[in-house]
Amino acid sequence: MRVLIIVDNALTAEAIRREMRHAPSCQVIGYVNGRRPCSMTIVDAAPDLVLIDDAGEERSTLNRIREVRNAVPAAKVVLLTARMDGERLEEALGAGIDAAISKAAPPASVGLLIREVAAGNVFHSFARRAASTPASSFLPNLTARELEILRWVAAGASNSAIARELFVTEQTVKFHLSNVYRKLDVANRTEASHYAHVHGLIDATQAQPMRTPLRSVPAAA
Repeated sequence: MRVLIIVDNALTAEAIRREMRHAPSCQVIGYVNGRRPCSMTIVDAAPDLVLIDDAGEERSTLNRIREVRNAVPAAKVVLLTARMDGERLEEALGAGIDAAISKAAPPASVGLLIREVAAGNVFHSFARRAASTPASSFLPNLTARELEILRWVAAGASNSAIARELFVTEQTVKFHLSNVYRKLDVANRTEASHYAHVHGLIDATQAQPMRTPLRSVPAAA
C-alpha cells in the first residue's frame, strides 16, 4: 500500500516514518509540505492512502483535506490530530477524511491503524453535535430555494430530476448549486451532500423519491 504523508516539518515527518515501520505492508512513498497547495504533487504520486498531519491551523488543515480529496478521490484520507473533539472531527469529515487517529495513540499503533483503515477494516462514527443546535447555524446565507436544492442533491437526485421536480430549467438548478458550493465552501455535489448529511439538513422524511409521470397500465384481459 502506497502512503503519502502531508506534514509541516521534517522532525514530524521523521517521527511518523518511524511509526510506520510497525506496518511493513505500508510503503511511505514521500512527504509533501502541508503549508502550501500540493494538488499536482499528490496526483503524480498516485497514493493509496494520504496521511495528513494536523499542525493545529484549522483552516489550513481543512483546505489540505479538500485538496487531497479532489486530487485523488479514490484514496483513503486519514487525519493525524491532537484534537479529537466531535465538532473538529465533523468538520474534517465534511472536508473529506475517512478516519482520524489521535496523536496520543501509542506510536507503535499508528502504522497498524493506518493499515487497517486502508484495508477497510475500521469504521468510526464521530460524536454528533447536540441535537438542540439549530441547523440554521450551519447554513451561511442559503436561500430557501438553495436549501431545497441542496436537500435534493443530498438525496441523490440529478440536476435534470431536480429541474423536473421544481419546474425550472436545468441551468437554473446549476446556478443555484454554484451558489451553494460557494457559500458552503465546498468543491462539488459530493462534498455538498456530505455537508448536508453531517449537519442534519436531510432526514428520511426529506429524502422522498422524485415524482414520476403517471403511466397507463393495460387492463387485464
